[in-house]
Amino acid sequence: GASGGLVNFDMNTTNAWDITQGSAGIRVLVFETGLQQDHQAICQVAGRDFTTGAVHGVAGGGPSNSCDNHGTAVAGCISGSINNSIGTVGVAPNCKVISAKVGIAVSPCNGSWQGQTSWTVNAINWGIANGLRVTNNSNDYGAESTAMTNAYVAARNAGVVNFASSGNSGNMTIGFPARSTGVVAVGASSRNGQRASFSSYGSKLAFVAPGQTIYTTDRTGSSGYGAGDYTTIDGTSFSSPYAAGVAALLLSVNPSLSAAQVESIM
Repeated sequence: GASGGLVNFDMNTTNAWDITQGSAGIRVLVFETGLQQDHQAICQVAGRDFTTGAVHGVAGGGPSNSCDNHGTAVAGCISGSINNSIGTVGVAPNCKVISAKVGIAVSPCNGSWQGQTSWTVNAINWGIANGLRVTNNSNDYGAESTAMTNAYVAARNAGVVNFASSGNSGNMTIGFPARSTGVVAVGASSRNGQRASFSSYGSKLAFVAPGQTIYTTDRTGSSGYGAGDYTTIDGTSFSSPYAAGVAALLLSVNPSLSAAQVESIM
């Protein structure tokens, strides 16, 4: 009901937290242009940078230019810290996110980014090898990639639940990799119980989650979208990590669940 929204149209996260606020053993791999590694309000472990082309990545995962802001906002929706009296909180605040830097934002900032699909393929395979259970990709790669689809299918077969944002076209053109086999597509809802006008939709859409006026983490200080450490933002980019956070909570309670079982429960 906040800000004129539909009463009881919410994620019931406080009810979920009566059962678990997440387990540190469940880690969510976030494919992004990097997320701030020392943000005081994101529960995370050290990330990996795949933009060098190294198959297993290199130590890193943070932003590399002033426009690499998207990932920090996405990560806060998953594991923004709880009970620290600052900012906001993610769906699975005691789970850990890991940055997989697979792209670099275009500068000057125009909302787009550059990268090679092989970087994301390498990151997916790294996640499989290192026991990750959930991934989130809040990006649209445009053209489909067979190699990326195959990597996602292999990840799901290994027990990884993969989420991606449906896109912000406002029509029935779901982006890639959200429309890919092995990936759960997530669209955006408004506060009043409707599909957000910008949210892409179609038969591949599995879920919607909040995507309008989302208060989440921003890069600290003068970096990021604004001058503060938090920001308010719209997009399916922030719906997808909310869904990924729900999967992380489920796996925190029962880590033996397969990817298909998590999807079915959700």
